[in-house]
Amino acid sequence: MQQVVIVGSGPAGYTAAVYAARAGLSPVVVAGSVTAGGSLMTTTEVENFPGFTDGVQGPDLMDAMRAQAERFGARIVYDDATRLDLAGEVKTIETGSGETFEARSVILTTGSAYRKLGLAEEARLSGHGLSWCATCDGFFFREKEIAVVGGGDSAMEEALFLTRFASKVTIVHRRDDFRASKIMAERVRADPKIEVAWNSEVAELVGENAVEALRLRDTVTGDERALPISGVFVAIGHDPRSELLTGQVDLDDDGYVLVDHPSTATNLPGVFAAGDLVDRRYRQAITASGTGCAAALDAQHFLAGLPACRRDRDRTSGGVRMSATITVTDATFEAEVLQSDIPVVVDIWATWCGPCKAIAPILDDLAGEYDGRVKIVKLDADANPQTAMAADVTSIPTLGFYRGGERVDVLIGAHPKPIIAGKIDELIV
Repeated sequence: MQQVVIVGSGPAGYTAAVYAARAGLSPVVVAGSVTAGGSLMTTTEVENFPGFTDGVQGPDLMDAMRAQAERFGARIVYDDATRLDLAGEVKTIETGSGETFEARSVILTTGSAYRKLGLAEEARLSGHGLSWCATCDGFFFREKEIAVVGGGDSAMEEALFLTRFASKVTIVHRRDDFRASKIMAERVRADPKIEVAWNSEVAELVGENAVEALRLRDTVTGDERALPISGVFVAIGHDPRSELLTGQVDLDDDGYVLVDHPSTATNLPGVFAAGDLVDRRYRQAITASGTGCAAALDAQHFLAGLPACRRDRDRTSGGVRMSATITVTDATFEAEVLQSDIPVVVDIWATWCGPCKAIAPILDDLAGEYDGRVKIVKLDADANPQTAMAADVTSIPTLGFYRGGERVDVLIGAHPKPIIAGKIDELIV
C-alpha cells in the first residue's frame, strides 16, 4: 500500500514528489512512458524560472527536478497510467505494463498535450516534415524554408529557435496581431529571418511522402494561396490530458479538473490535482511547481487525518544506474551495427532532444532484457551527422532496426515500451 501515487510528472509532478518524499511518504511517480518530464522536455531556453540568472534548458531543469525527487526517496516509474479507480478509500492505478499500485492518496499531474490542426494529412506526414517539437527536429531543416503555426509565446520561441537552422521562417497566424508577450513578439519582429503571414490559417498540408507546401486560407477574405516549405512546426496551444479522468473526478467543459481553490482537492477525498491539468490561465512552469507543492502538502494533511494510518516506508539507497546501451559514432557504426552478429537497434538522438531523453530509460531497460539477443546502440545525430544523414533521418528520436547489416524497419518518434519491445520481437524472429 502506497501513501501517495503521483500520476504524471513535469514541474507539478516532480515538485509534488520532492515535497512528499521529504515528508517521508515515499511517493511513486507514474511519470509516463514517453512523456516523462512534461512539455518542458521539448522546450529550449527557460528564462523566467527563478534562480537561473542565465536561463536553463527545459530538459535540464526537468532532469534536475527528477533527480532531486529521487534523492529524497521518490520512485520514478517510466510507464503510462492506463486505468484509474479513485473513488474508494484505496485508490488503484494500473499501468501499461500491467503493474498495479494501490494508494491512500493520489496526486494528478498529467499536464497537457499538443493541440493538433485537425487536418486529415497530419497522421501521414507526422515525422515527415510535420512536427510539434522544434528542439527535436529543427536540426534537420538546415538552410530550408519552414513555417511555424501559432501566435503565442510558444510559437515565438519555436520560430526564434528555428532561425538557427532554417534560411527562412514564416509564422502563420490567424489574427492581425500576436497573442504573445511583448518581449517575445518584439524579438520575432526584429529577426530578419522571420516573416509573418497575418490573418492566415492552414487549410491543407501538401505533400505525398513529405511536406512540400501549405495551402493557406485568408481568415478575412477567404482567399487561398500556396506557401512552399520543407517543414511545418505546430504551436497552437495545448489541451488537458484528462481522458482517463472522465467519470472519476469533476471536469469543466474543456476537460480541466475542477479543484476546491485555494486547495488542490478534487471532489473525491484523497485525490488532488495540480499543474496544467487544472490551470487554464497561467500555464507557467513556476505556477505548476507551486500547485505541485500545494498538492503534496494537501495530501500530507489528508493522510495525517486518516485513522490508524499505516506509514509504511520504502527503504531506498542511493546508487548510479548503469546504462546497458552502447554509444556508436560515424567511425564505429559499421563495426558495431553493420557487421554485428546479432540484430541491432540504433537510437538516433541528440543531447538537446527532450523526447530522446524520455525514451532513454526505456531503451536501457530493453537493452538489459534482450542482452545477448539484441544490441541497442545510441548515435548522437548532432555529433555524427554523416551516419544520421545517410539513414535519411528527418526527425528524432528515430529507431532503426538492423539485421544482417541491413535496416529492416524504422520507428520515428518517442513510443511506449511495449511498442518498441514488439518491434524488437519482430526483429529477432
